[in-house]
Amino acid sequence: MADILLLEPNYSNKYPPIGLMKISYFHKYIHHDYVRFAKGELPEAFRDKKWDRVYVTTLFTFEWDRTKKALEYALSVVKDPTQVYTGGILATLMPELIVKHFPTVKNNTGLLNRKGTLGLEHEECIDTMTLDYGILDDIADQYVYPAHDAYFTYMTRGCGMKCQFCAVQTLEPEYIPFISITESIRRVDEQFGKKKDLLLMDNNVLRSPNFDQIIDEIKALGFQKGATYINPKTGKSVQRFVDFNQGLDAFLLTPHKAERLGELALRPARIAFDHIEDVEAYKKAITLCARSGITHMSNYLLYNGEDFTGKGHSYHADTPEDLYERMKISMDLCEDLNKELDHRVAIFSFPMRYIPLSDLKRGFVGAKWNAKYLRALQRMLIPTQGKGVSSRSFFEADFGTSPEEFVMYLAMPEEHLGWRGHFVRRKNETDDEFKARRSIWDENQLYLVEWKRRFQELGETREQFIKYIGDNNYTIDRFLEIKNVEHKKLFIHYFTKPTLLKAFMIEDAKEKEVIVEYITGDFPLMYERMVRYVTAGKLPYSLLEGALRTFGAKFAKSVLEHIDYISSEEPFVIGNLIKAQKKAQVNLFKFELVRSFFLYKNSGAFRKKDISEITEAMKNFDEKKVRRILEDRFGIFKKKLIKQSTEGELGAEYVATQIEQQLNDFCRQISLFEVIE
Repeated sequence: MADILLLEPNYSNKYPPIGLMKISYFHKYIHHDYVRFAKGELPEAFRDKKWDRVYVTTLFTFEWDRTKKALEYALSVVKDPTQVYTGGILATLMPELIVKHFPTVKNNTGLLNRKGTLGLEHEECIDTMTLDYGILDDIADQYVYPAHDAYFTYMTRGCGMKCQFCAVQTLEPEYIPFISITESIRRVDEQFGKKKDLLLMDNNVLRSPNFDQIIDEIKALGFQKGATYINPKTGKSVQRFVDFNQGLDAFLLTPHKAERLGELALRPARIAFDHIEDVEAYKKAITLCARSGITHMSNYLLYNGEDFTGKGHSYHADTPEDLYERMKISMDLCEDLNKELDHRVAIFSFPMRYIPLSDLKRGFVGAKWNAKYLRALQRMLIPTQGKGVSSRSFFEADFGTSPEEFVMYLAMPEEHLGWRGHFVRRKNETDDEFKARRSIWDENQLYLVEWKRRFQELGETREQFIKYIGDNNYTIDRFLEIKNVEHKKLFIHYFTKPTLLKAFMIEDAKEKEVIVEYITGDFPLMYERMVRYVTAGKLPYSLLEGALRTFGAKFAKSVLEHIDYISSEEPFVIGNLIKAQKKAQVNLFKFELVRSFFLYKNSGAFRKKDISEITEAMKNFDEKKVRRILEDRFGIFKKKLIKQSTEGELGAEYVATQIEQQLNDFCRQISLFEVIE
């Protein structure tokens, strides 16, 4: 009996590793080996254990870094470095990468659909093995796959359409038109219990000449339309669903096939809409499904692509406008079908970013896109939470009412994107909470109005501005590269708050003046927010130096106006201002006086009228009055402080003497009683 470790790299994925589940079944139930499954690496309890064989699955090429880490870990825990095996998508598409970095690892490309592929005694065809659902319990406290209560299987293999962007022609080059799943599902039921759903990983089931046979078998297995399932944990009856997860080819869907699909508990019918040129085939396929009683449909929208060939067609690289139009077509089609039919249908759009099969990271940018647009789109898709774009109200609020508006949103600063939409009162929100949140929302809308106005006024120079922001490089150096003053002003919206503060260290007075004039004259709300950010945050004092030099007393006074004087805790910004003022070699205000205010207040040395008067004096930058009040209450402050520090203490007299000395030193250091004329 051997010790077998199965490893899946530590990436996030929706479905469990089917290949490893089949390998596990062979080792556990045929070879009777000890098998353990891990995601990333094993728990600490297995730290010192060495394994006879380690299998590492691979997924997409852009997950290379995590895959590499998993292979390195496998080699560190295996007894013999020649007994690490890998396979899967990345291993098949880029075998030379595995050989280069891990020469001792045995790399299996393609499917395990032949006897002896792993070189094991009594090895049958691994690809037809039952899935060992038991291994998922090994990582239950670490990771639960979103889709786990399902039969994962294939009823066909391969595709045959040879789309240039697709890996299937390499992973499954041979088309197999029919694979019976009845026996494998029976074995799963016997050993691991019944599963709720049927998830078929077929790449092109509609191509099969055995399509009717496939539908009949699925129905016989209990997945006909309206099928239910008794949840063993709750005892409740729930609906079952069939999902051809890799999608249905719109070009191959006929009325007959649509009717047969309508006999299944199919949810959703996934129909790709990868190119705007496929619009008629897509609309026809969706309509056939809807008229056949299928109520939920989804479409994958490939974007960020290049020129492609596939399905006997040639396709141009898509544009952002193409993506918008494809999403809108689904909106319009859904509304039209709901007017026509006596049942409701829903169509969900899932934009999917194209990444070349050879890329080891996610950073690819298509010919008609840029990094800014891609980042913005990801931000816009966050509210969908992976469920897809469905309703028109959400669509128009998030993506706009026209292709032009969509592209404008893609160019919008990322922070601004989150400020769009409607203001809605939250459940159990108090009036004060509502007003505070509404105040910020109203300010955000002013930002949006300002940005939109300036962006729309760019006119013929818009494309030049897009080039400045296209790579998501919103630095001070990029700002200095820009020659057009109106472009510079709009570019300021892309600065983070720390970058805006750093910009006041620009040595070129004319360049800096553009920023000053914009945030204090054209759009003063930006200056106001900058001050609030400085006042409320815990920033490095070096970020304040430029603002003190640039704005002088105006900035210092603005900060003092925004300080929370009610709090018992001295604001962090006071210490920063003391340091920054010294570094900037300016003398705008004795900020140590503010520190004294909090010491006095917390000791109880102030009367109510003292607090209101000195607070108003600090806000008005009246240093002379602040000193006068502090001097007037110094005796009380000293007594309060000594009493609080010595009460009940041994050597109280000595402590009192030390405190008094320290207070006198403190007053001399900050010139507390210095007369200012």
